[in-house]
Amino acid sequence: MDPNIGQNERNESHLERCDRNLVELLQEVRVAQTGVQILFAFLLGLAFTSRFGQATELQRVDYFVTLISSGFAAMLLIAPTSQHRLLFRRGDKEISLRWPTGSSSPVSPASQFR
Repeated sequence: MDPNIGQNERNESHLERCDRNLVELLQEVRVAQTGVQILFAFLLGLAFTSRFGQATELQRVDYFVTLISSGFAAMLLIAPTSQHRLLFRRGDKEISLRWPTGSSSPVSPASQFR
């Protein structure tokens, strides 16, 4: 194994690191958001099928809980992008990076493994 794995070999300033981490974090959210939106659209369409009327009460409750959960997940995945837009003009990108991880250092989850 290479002993240098995980060490910072990039020559970047603190602001450049924040920029890179923010871009990586938003890209990760975009990928997950697309999947949740596809699931949500599929679930919305299920209620309009002819077989939905044959569902039992338990299946309908399960459907609505899943639908509400995926809608809530979509809202949570949209929130970081909205927060970025609000903080971007203030120049405070570091808060956007601390918030999702709960850490005091601005690190995105993906950059922890680089």
